[in-house]
Amino acid sequence: MNWLFTDFDGTLRNSKDKENGISKNDMAFVKDLQKKGHKVIISTGRPFEHINDHMKESYSDFLPDYYLTNAGAAIYDNKGNELFAKYLDKDLVEEIIKFVKANREDIISLVYSFKGEEDFFYHDAWKEEMSKTFMGMIPKNKPLSYIDGKEIICFKMSCTTETWNKLVNQLNEKGLKFSYVSNNLKEITFNEIHNYEVSKGNAIREMMKQLNISENDVIVAGDDNNDLSMFKEFYDNSYIVVQDHNVKIRDKAKNIIEKLSDIKID
Repeated sequence: MNWLFTDFDGTLRNSKDKENGISKNDMAFVKDLQKKGHKVIISTGRPFEHINDHMKESYSDFLPDYYLTNAGAAIYDNKGNELFAKYLDKDLVEEIIKFVKANREDIISLVYSFKGEEDFFYHDAWKEEMSKTFMGMIPKNKPLSYIDGKEIICFKMSCTTETWNKLVNQLNEKGLKFSYVSNNLKEITFNEIHNYEVSKGNAIREMMKQLNISENDVIVAGDDNNDLSMFKEFYDNSYIVVQDHNVKIRDKAKNIIEKLSDIKID
């Protein structure tokens, strides 16, 4: 039995598809895998609530076996049971919020995420059509104090490289541990900041321990920077879907494909 860990945006939902959805060929591919007894896990930067609702609403005849969410910060089964989660340290959350307050005009958008909810605090360049891309998320213009007392799973921030580097340097100077990744989504670059142990590759390792999965049975597929840890950990069975934004990282995966269904699994 194989376990296919597939990224969602740009991979399972291939942005080359005119409808920006899961193509008929790729949907048939993942359904056929399940019929043959293999497991399909959506491995995404999105939170469980958003991806779970989206799959039920848009693809009601396909149920993934598990969800690896928030770029590896949490794992859920398809009934919504949490198998694993890593949250940000409180000191880290406080320092990030302090930085946002001091540099608000240089930060285009800010997303908060805690168990049960992920949304925009604000987005200065918001366009109505973005709601579809962000699965119904819209800027709430809530005060930063809204998250007081919450266990934060991640922040997502859109800003200039200079501002981002300033934040990273400030956190490092404070001796705070964290992990981060920058992703491309329809020409918008988001910087995600997580617990220092978080990555998709680490989350798969956690699933392997909990569910007794053999490394030889793991197959990974993705298209962007937050998939690099999967490629590194499971290089021999790694696949990258060709997209315009990933020219520089295509060599990080062993196999280059045009679409998910190009993968051959017996």
